[in-house]
Amino acid sequence: MLKDDIFKDIQVIFEDSNIIVVNKPFGMLSCQDKKGIDKDLYSTVKEKTNSKDLAIINRLDRGVGGIVVFSKNNTSTTVLTEYMKNHSFKKGYLAVVCGKAKDEDIIVDFIMKNQRQNISKIVNKNSSGAKEARLSYKKVAQIDIDSNVYSLVDINLETGRHHQIRVQMANANLPLYNDTKYNKNIKRKIGNGNIGLFCYKMGLKHPITNEYLEFIVLPKNEEIFKNFYKVIDL
Repeated sequence: MLKDDIFKDIQVIFEDSNIIVVNKPFGMLSCQDKKGIDKDLYSTVKEKTNSKDLAIINRLDRGVGGIVVFSKNNTSTTVLTEYMKNHSFKKGYLAVVCGKAKDEDIIVDFIMKNQRQNISKIVNKNSSGAKEARLSYKKVAQIDIDSNVYSLVDINLETGRHHQIRVQMANANLPLYNDTKYNKNIKRKIGNGNIGLFCYKMGLKHPITNEYLEFIVLPKNEEIFKNFYKVIDL
């Protein structure tokens, strides 16, 4: 953890002259929104690195935590953006879902994004604008809290669609904890309001050296994930 005041809440996982990989805190915007009031990850990293060519490669929703990759120069940005388009990044997520998940499952849907409402929905594959969405998961643990069942699942994201995990898991009757946008059973958010979703693993080829890199970090301090530490060793 760096000592700079502007960077004290953000863990740097890896950094060299071409890329920087950080652990985005839950509740922080990936990029500045239209209001421009709250501190966002991109602006914070840019201030720390003082890189005029800094680019964010993958983004996480505000209520989601985990690994975010930045490039520091235009060459790295071009290469990593192409990797992202080709689904060459290997992404692993830990998700707390409401309900009893299967031991493992593969979910394939077709998703359409509604830009105006900033939501996605499951549609027929022949619908205009529909994109295939694939993920698989394995159940890690299951617990009861106040008579409600929650499952911790390890998700392998094969495609990167807008709100993909959130909308696909909700459609499978396993909506994410605290996801008021897709979990119709929640009227208001619980606790700190963060969603039970964390990008804990990221694998990619270095844009310059071509070396394969894999990063792993766990959500040790987030309240909903702490409930599972009593039954498993994360």
